[in-house]
Amino acid sequence: MTLGESLLLALELYCLVMAVYLFLVFPGRARKEEREKFERRNFAHRGYYDNDGGVPENSLLAFEAAMQEGYGCELDVQFTRDKKLIVFHDNDFLRMCGVDKKVWEMDWADVQQLRLAGTDERIPTFREVLDTVAGRNPLIVEIKAEGIDMKWYTEVCEATARELEGYDGDYCIESFHPGPVRWVWKNLPNVTRGLLVNGPAEPGSKNVLLINAISELLCDFYCRPQFIAYRWDCRNLALKIVKKLGAFSVMWTVPNEEKQEIMEKEEDCIIFEHYHPDTRFTH
Repeated sequence: MTLGESLLLALELYCLVMAVYLFLVFPGRARKEEREKFERRNFAHRGYYDNDGGVPENSLLAFEAAMQEGYGCELDVQFTRDKKLIVFHDNDFLRMCGVDKKVWEMDWADVQQLRLAGTDERIPTFREVLDTVAGRNPLIVEIKAEGIDMKWYTEVCEATARELEGYDGDYCIESFHPGPVRWVWKNLPNVTRGLLVNGPAEPGSKNVLLINAISELLCDFYCRPQFIAYRWDCRNLALKIVKKLGAFSVMWTVPNEEKQEIMEKEEDCIIFEHYHPDTRFTH
């Protein structure tokens, strides 16, 4: 093989690798009018909450506080055992309610008896949150891909879609698991969808290959997310590439004004907690 032939073969292999890479990471693209509903806005993480100050996360009180301040909100939806769609973040009730049971192990009637962070606030249903927000500011709805099996989270997707049907307000849907994002892509093509990313796998993690593939956005082909919700301190080259290809970025969870200022200059949307930014970016 001549030098010229070797160089040509190397070039062909390079082009093939790049074509495969682009196929894997290429995002979906949101329409300009859809992007503008979320870009350059600050979203209160689990509502505008203060667990130590009597306004617990993911409570109706926290969501009303966010509306009063003019913030959008990020929130989490999942099923109880009897498939009531509630707004709650953790896999279990221990941290927020002092009960060591998984969310999917308790019926709604029992969940109603729990109280959040030692207050009188109870865990709300998704419908109650939607009625409280009432379209005043946009929502980022995270589908928790937790529970019993794949069919379980598919039903969470279906229940979320039913509650949002006819909702008079702006919202998008995201998940850490590519499955729910793909479900939204296939079943709600007009709803803006995003993939949550927590960065590379930590030592000793399970599913290291999958976690790192998601971190490098190599699973985008499966769900074609229109935005990437990336952990703010784990941003990588893959995120920059996918943004160049048309996705917009959501940074979570920005912890203070110093980091806020940096993110405003470099990214498209911010989920924050524990401080008081402007409702929209100033840069």
